[in-house]
Amino acid sequence: MRCLRRLRDLGAAVILGLALAGAAQAQDEPPGANAGGGLEMSEGHHDGDHLGPIGPYLSAAELRNWPQGSRRPTPERLVRQRTAEILAAAGTPCEIVAAHNPGETRQRKDIYEIACREGPGYLMVATDRPAILNCLHLAATEAAQRAADPSRPVTSLCLLDENKDAAAALQPLAARVDPACVVDQAAWIGRVGEDEDRYEIGCDGRDGLWLQTRVNQTGVTETFSCIDVSAMGSACEFTTPQEQAATVASWLPAGGPQCAADRTRFVGVAAGARYYELSCGGGPGMMLRLRPDGDFDQAWPCAQATGIAGGCTLSGGRP
Repeated sequence: MRCLRRLRDLGAAVILGLALAGAAQAQDEPPGANAGGGLEMSEGHHDGDHLGPIGPYLSAAELRNWPQGSRRPTPERLVRQRTAEILAAAGTPCEIVAAHNPGETRQRKDIYEIACREGPGYLMVATDRPAILNCLHLAATEAAQRAADPSRPVTSLCLLDENKDAAAALQPLAARVDPACVVDQAAWIGRVGEDEDRYEIGCDGRDGLWLQTRVNQTGVTETFSCIDVSAMGSACEFTTPQEQAATVASWLPAGGPQCAADRTRFVGVAAGARYYELSCGGGPGMMLRLRPDGDFDQAWPCAQATGIAGGCTLSGGRP
């Protein structure tokens, strides 16, 4: 998809001077920005020995035996009704597909969990100003805390099966960006500034992506292909070099140059066109160019591409 081949709203986050006839030299710019959409982001993990991600609502001590089972749970019908009212008041979209009431706080405030047809589910605390907590955020927080201290008790956790399957929850969001992406792995990976969540998506057999949404929303506000993420000095955990190479090779036209691609890299941008290098197994590699609209334009054997940003550099890609 074209939108995966661009760094939207970041300007030219990775711009290289390309020594091409008629192409102006461009100055390098720093990779990534800040909370406005770049790579710098808070971890979103919550510290403290006595407070979980819900802060003062739930403590490690009271959730040591999560879920609490000392009370009669609210029927699912009523949980759906009450949580729908909370979501509507908060402006949080969710078509509820499952709901339950795992317990209550020490202040006798009900805790609700719901799963949504699209996007992450939520854990809620029904106070005067209800807390609405992203289940994928909670899962990432718990995993980080347990990795740091395996003896630490669980502090907050979503229990519905639907909320344990991040790939299924994020498939509808990923499909809006790349309809060909079949999500095989996914996770919440951080908070960007104060108001956006970032997720990593792994796509079966093709390049994955990072996508961002507003907190407790499902509209995608920003996307980055994992190839571009690599060019900015970060890495996608759910995408292999072979998947990235296969994606770039798929842009080559039928009947055109062929490549048994095993590695790729984003080379840079000049005059709106984007350049990529492909390593073709044991054979000669190539450089290819996409037009500003994202469509394939031209490909050169590495032997003829020495003037493009220093030429080919991947192992096996030199002439």
